[in-house]
Amino acid sequence: MLAKLRALSSETLIYGVSTVLGRLLTFLLTPLYTNFISPAELGDTAYLYTLIAFVNVVYSCGFDSAFFKFFQNSREQETSQNLHEHNRSVFVHSLFGIVLIAGTVTALLLLFSAKAASLLRLSVIELGEMLVAYSALIAFFDALTLIPYAALRMEQRAKRFATTKFAVIVLNVSANIVCVVWLQMGIRGIFLAGVLSAFAGVLLLAPEFVRYLLRSGIRLDGALFRELWQFGLPTVPAAFSAMMLQVIDRPIIKFFLGSSVLGIYQANYRLGIPMMMMVTVFEYAWKPFYLREYTAASKRTIKQRRSFHILLARVLTYFTAACCFVFLLSSLCMEYVVRMPFVGGRFVNPAYWSGLGLVPIVLGAYYFNGMFTHFAASVYIRKRTKYLPLVSGVSALSNIVLNVALIPVLGIQGAAWATLGAYMVSAAGMFALTRRIYPIRYEWKPLIGLIVSALGVFAFAHLTTQTLSLEASFFVRCAWIAAYPLVVLALGVFPSVLGTRPS
Repeated sequence: MLAKLRALSSETLIYGVSTVLGRLLTFLLTPLYTNFISPAELGDTAYLYTLIAFVNVVYSCGFDSAFFKFFQNSREQETSQNLHEHNRSVFVHSLFGIVLIAGTVTALLLLFSAKAASLLRLSVIELGEMLVAYSALIAFFDALTLIPYAALRMEQRAKRFATTKFAVIVLNVSANIVCVVWLQMGIRGIFLAGVLSAFAGVLLLAPEFVRYLLRSGIRLDGALFRELWQFGLPTVPAAFSAMMLQVIDRPIIKFFLGSSVLGIYQANYRLGIPMMMMVTVFEYAWKPFYLREYTAASKRTIKQRRSFHILLARVLTYFTAACCFVFLLSSLCMEYVVRMPFVGGRFVNPAYWSGLGLVPIVLGAYYFNGMFTHFAASVYIRKRTKYLPLVSGVSALSNIVLNVALIPVLGIQGAAWATLGAYMVSAAGMFALTRRIYPIRYEWKPLIGLIVSALGVFAFAHLTTQTLSLEASFFVRCAWIAAYPLVVLALGVFPSVLGTRPS
């Protein structure tokens, strides 16, 4: 058992580190784009990549989820020919389903790319047909890699999975530098880089295709294909809901405000990466942690099981404390970060600075996403995952309603508040489930104290630096950030946090 847990922790670390590094590397494209393409072009880029995300859900059609369900991985039977042939058959049929759907839709998009570009109303009209074709190819190549990546995960080949993913990201960033910066191709260079890196991903996974496909004896099994289809198809609505929660604001912004405003929104939204990375790292560490601790606690005394409940509550308190510090550091210092020198000018071009007010709101949205992740522990502990699509669906619907209601009134600020509201709904929904299926006494007094203190410091830092010079305001804000722990201590939050029982 201990060896298995160590293996799980090792794999989680590999996945987590590679994901964090990859996202940081991808983030560097945002300041690059702001200095070499217009806000309208960046808006069209965000819009098309949002559509690619939804198309990817259609292309997969749940076959990747079905692959995880039907793939068998038993170390005692590693040499079993029957087991190998079964897994090979699952790989072939899952991939066949994706290729059938993705190939058909891609062919139609390429054939009618001019019509599709007209319907999408891109700002770069003269490049619309080409961009639609590039987007279709990116989605198609990405779809081809779904099953090979899933096979690597099921075979517990985390290093191979992570290095391949990271290599594709490095190739994408490198291609962007060549096409956008060196060759000055603008938005066309962004999507050309996307096609090249997506195709490179397929090539890098060629050994997996060879292992499963290029051998004799492949035949289609209608019964297995129907089983895969019947299992995977019901997962599509949940995948769509999760995607809508993340990116539905982009097409709504484009509809109401246009591509240029969407470009400004996209650039500033991505400046919330410090909190996003905080939540990502927490998510990778959290699930194996609580499953491991729950397994250990369930075999011990009642007192030790109660200690596990206290531990869960304490983790949320510490997570909130860390997020509050990241919030202050990011929201109060981002104004100075965007002014730093970068390739092509500033870290973020001044044309995008009008959207800096979005950053604190986006940081808050990511925090509530982290709360959702924490509360979801109860669902997995009690094996009630059937409720997850319901929570995702309600959150996605609230995101659409809030965006439609707030964007016409508040502009891109409305979109940011809608995102925050939707993530609050998702966290509240998951907390309601937690209270019902696995009640935990959370430390509400320290939690509220930490959040209120952070918001108070944020407000006072803004008020006391409005009339100061840029240099002076930077040092004053840093002093406020450093004073945050003292404010929390003065309010009596730290004693509760460091105590042994929830308040």
